[in-house]
Parts: sequence; structure tokens; C-alpha cells
Amino acid sequence: MKAIEVVTLTKVEGANLNSNGTEGVIAVLKKVRDPIDGREYVRVSGQSVKYHLRQLLKELGWDLSQVVPKSEGGQKVIVSLGEPHKYIDDDLFGYMLAGKKVGNVKDPKRTAVVRTNGMISIFPYQEDRDFGVRYDPSGDNHNIYETEITTNVMRGNFFIEVDRLGVFKEGLEVPKLEGLEAKKEKDATGKEVTLYILPKEEREKRLKALLEAIMQYHGGAKLSNFFTKVYPEVMVVALLRYKIPVIGDALRVKPGYVDGKLVLDVDLLKETVEAFDDNIEKLYIGLFENRFANVDELKKAFEGMEKVEVLSMKELRERIQNLKLGE
Repeated sequence: MKAIEVVTLTKVEGANLNSNGTEGVIAVLKKVRDPIDGREYVRVSGQSVKYHLRQLLKELGWDLSQVVPKSEGGQKVIVSLGEPHKYIDDDLFGYMLAGKKVGNVKDPKRTAVVRTNGMISIFPYQEDRDFGVRYDPSGDNHNIYETEITTNVMRGNFFIEVDRLGVFKEGLEVPKLEGLEAKKEKDATGKEVTLYILPKEEREKRLKALLEAIMQYHGGAKLSNFFTKVYPEVMVVALLRYKIPVIGDALRVKPGYVDGKLVLDVDLLKETVEAFDDNIEKLYIGLFENRFANVDELKKAFEGMEKVEVLSMKELRERIQNLKLGE
């Protein structure tokens, strides 16, 4: 296993998880327009999702890298400590410390092990707004404001380079480190480099913590007035032989409810899994079965495919906790 792809769907209700600033008195949602149908779809940025994953990791008991302001070119920028061997967030989400020297390494930088698009809605924005007034108790100078909100199904995509998790390159990402396993290899230019590797148990612990945080995901803007649950209803975890994502946007629900439940697009998912079968070592589809109308159709579609397991979310959680590097 070189990589793990995770794709989630979550239904949010009346939410503004990520604003794009204000236009006049309106707090607008972050959106993107699809040029094919000309409609707008709601987004949550990758930065926002990573920020809330960090907070979840902290809530789960992990120490995070201290984020400090730093002057750079006359401007103040926010950077972390850049110590991935000590802090899980520096390991998973990377850093770029321009102008800083750590040990003998100038401008240390690490490309994120975890990549994400944040979230994007399955269905177009429907122009829903919440109207509000801040009353002036001393007169009639009341402030009128509006907030764009959406009830939608949001898809989140994550791609984890497992072979880089807990592995650090001397001279680029970290200075010389004592007490860690060191391995020599040649980089793309043929130059010999030293890699420092965390113990396997620690690497597995970090991987499981990240997957647990995605499963329990919570966070977003304006939750004090527009609170909604954000953790996924369905979560696909693909263990991959190559560092090439396969599921992408093939996890969707169809328009409309059946008996008040969501309906998965099973044919789309099955076609994608079959097309990239050679890259998939194992594929878990975990879901809350009572929230979907066609779970039997899903199970039947993947019947006989040994590498695919359709599970309850509780069972998926158990699989994640038993995950081993090298699986």
C-alpha cells in the first residue's frame, strides 16, 4: 500500500460552513460555477478543512506544532515550527518556512502528505438566505444583514501518501536527526539523500488518528447560529498500490429521497472501482445504513468482489483501528 484515498459524503442543513466574505450586507458562501450547466456549487476550502482537522487532532489528544507570526518581506506571515518528527500536523499537512533556518537547513519545506479539495456540494446552490436584524435599542438605526446558507450533500476528497507519512528528508525538510532510523536513497536527480523514519507503530498511530478525525469531522463557520452535523454519512477508504487516486467524484447520491432516505449512485461507483481494479488492494465502503434507501443494491453490486467490503460505520471504524502499514 503506497497511498490511501478517502471520499466522504455528508448532508448539512441550513449551513454556511465557509464564507467568501461579504457583499454589501450579505455574508456569501464560497462557491464555484460549473461551466457545463452554468450553476453554482457550494465549496468549503481545503484550508478550512485542514484547519478543522488540526483542531480535531488536538481534541483527540495530539500535541500540535505551535503556530507563530513571523515577519517576511515587511509582512507578517503565520508559520508552524516545522518539526514533523515531533508534531503530527507538521508531518501530515507540511510547511514552508521561507527565510528560516532550522539546524543547518535554510528555508525548510515539506509537501503535505495529505491532499484535499475541502468539500464541494453535489447539488447546486438554491439561493437560500437567512434574514437578520441587529436592533438599535436607542433608536431606529437597526442593522439589516443576510447570510447565504445551504442544505446540501457535500463531498470531501482526501489523498494520503502513506509511504511519506513519518518519513523526512534531511537537508530539505529537517536537519540531521538523532535517534531515528536513517535510510539512504537516490532522489530524482541521482543525488544520494538521507531519510529519517519514525517507528512503524508511531506512523500507524498517526495514520489512524487522521482517518478517525475525517470520520468524526466537525467544524465550519457560523456554527453558533447555523449549527449542523458535518461528519460523513458514507465514507469510502481505498488502499492503493500506486499513488494515483481512483474514486474522485464517483461517490454521489441521486436527486430526491426514497422514504426520506438518500439514494447512492451505485452504478457510477461500481463502474469506477471495476475500471481501476488493478490499483486497488482493498476498498472499504462504510455507511450509516438507515440513512440510505438502497443499501441492499450496494451490497449486491459488490457481491463476489473479495477486495471490496460494504460495512456499517461502526465496522469501518474497527477496520481503521486494525489497519497496518504494508497492508
